[in-house]
Amino acid sequence: MTPIHHILHEVLHQYGAFGLAILLAGGIVGLPIPDETLLVMSGFWMHHGDLPLIGTILAAYAGSCIGMTISYVLGLKLGMPLLHRVAPKLRISEKHIFQAEVGFLRYGKTVLIIGYYIPGLRQLSAFFAGVSKMPFRIFVTYAYTGALIWISIFLGAGYFLGRHFSFSLLFQHFADNPDMLPYLVGAAGAIGLSFVLKTYLTYRAQFSLYKNSLLQ
Repeated sequence: MTPIHHILHEVLHQYGAFGLAILLAGGIVGLPIPDETLLVMSGFWMHHGDLPLIGTILAAYAGSCIGMTISYVLGLKLGMPLLHRVAPKLRISEKHIFQAEVGFLRYGKTVLIIGYYIPGLRQLSAFFAGVSKMPFRIFVTYAYTGALIWISIFLGAGYFLGRHFSFSLLFQHFADNPDMLPYLVGAAGAIGLSFVLKTYLTYRAQFSLYKNSLLQ
């Protein structure tokens, strides 16, 4: 078990769902915490009764929303000078900052939903929403919806693994072959992203039909 996974294990063991909320909030703000791995582990332990079902879901959602809100407020109040000052300490490169800024300017509110599945963008999308002075009501609508979808996918993945696989053997496999872990995370992210895009496009099409009906 790697040091970071050992820390995650100990925090969840000692503090349960409350520890999950704190870790997720910190990871979204920018601390080097593997958020998806944390959610999958929590989903697995949730299935086996080591974490409460409802409490874990609520804690994961609360932690995600708190982290996004903190990032939004920091962007709104302190802006880009803060980001450039603290980014090296949080291991956020100038490339990530540039990509996140371009993505936000191009896709706007949608980034607050799809950004959860893209490392770097998850930590910066809410910050740029604050920098751009996005109204808080709009920010909450998109960011909190994205958080609900994101935690559902990865908690669900861990819950599924708990039902059908031996987590210890699976973890050992990826510990012995760490190069495969990004592919697993990428596959889960791709599935989640396809679901989000499908939902968004369906909503957009329905809204267009409704709008056109009003104009007729």
